Amino acid sequence: MSETTRSRPRLDYSALLRSAKATPKPGFSGWWSYIEFQPDIFSPQRFPIGVVVQADDERLYFKLLDDFKKFDCVYPEGFPHSSAKALMAYAYGVLQAAIKEKTPLSQILFDSHVLSLSRPVHTSGSDREAAVERLFSDVVAMVPSNVKKVREFASIDTAAARKLVNEKLKEIAAMDFERFVMVDHPGLLVPGDGNDRHYLDLNLMTPKSCGAVASAVYKSQQSVELNLLKAGLDLKTCRKVKNLESAGLFLLTPDPSSMEPREFRRIEETIGEHEWKLERDGFRFVSMQEPADLAREIYDWAKPALA
Repeated sequence: MSETTRSRPRLDYSALLRSAKATPKPGFSGWWSYIEFQPDIFSPQRFPIGVVVQADDERLYFKLLDDFKKFDCVYPEGFPHSSAKALMAYAYGVLQAAIKEKTPLSQILFDSHVLSLSRPVHTSGSDREAAVERLFSDVVAMVPSNVKKVREFASIDTAAARKLVNEKLKEIAAMDFERFVMVDHPGLLVPGDGNDRHYLDLNLMTPKSCGAVASAVYKSQQSVELNLLKAGLDLKTCRKVKNLESAGLFLLTPDPSSMEPREFRRIEETIGEHEWKLERDGFRFVSMQEPADLAREIYDWAKPALA
């Protein structure tokens, strides 16, 4: 007697296929290393004090420990805070140079026997800033528990930034101040199409160059970008119309402690992108946090043309 073979019920997967979604790709995928610090050369104990991340063929991002209070618990007889801060300043300089020179993460070296980078390993996340913050939080155990809250942020527009810088410039440039700073009547009107005239918002002028102080002290990345685009375009136009040799953009930047790290990095990244473009076009580009520092850079830029 032959056995009747029962057919298996067919499953309908069409509904599942219609509702299926592709796995989203991470916003950032790259490599990361942690920076180790050996406070005592006679002890092998090392502490992670920073992280560095980098995607292939992109600039690197990093975060360093800036408060060493917790080390007082590990070294009760005395921890060299000043030396540690000097080392952090050195590490910061090395990493900033690596950004400018587009150095791969695997090729970064510290010329110090107490600082070292771990071997790069793969990481990913929603974006670069999120990856840096997550890795720093996971790896750097010596962050003080009483981290100060971010201070209330106060924006500074370009007019206010110029006023702050001008106060310092008057002290530094003395009698030369009025020879290149346009205080009473800043800006320049140039001919446009037909009877139109365009206003160029700049406030520095020498016989050979034009310049402008602008502000990046905003929480909004878009506000910073618009300021940079407008300033760059106005200076390019002035240089062309006046047939000047050069142009300079001097940017007042926010205090990193006044905003969230991710917000500050976005502002910093925007500034970096425009710096590269403007320097490629022959601009002098300087960005500083302190008005006095920016004023010194401006006078150094203007002085040769005033001789």
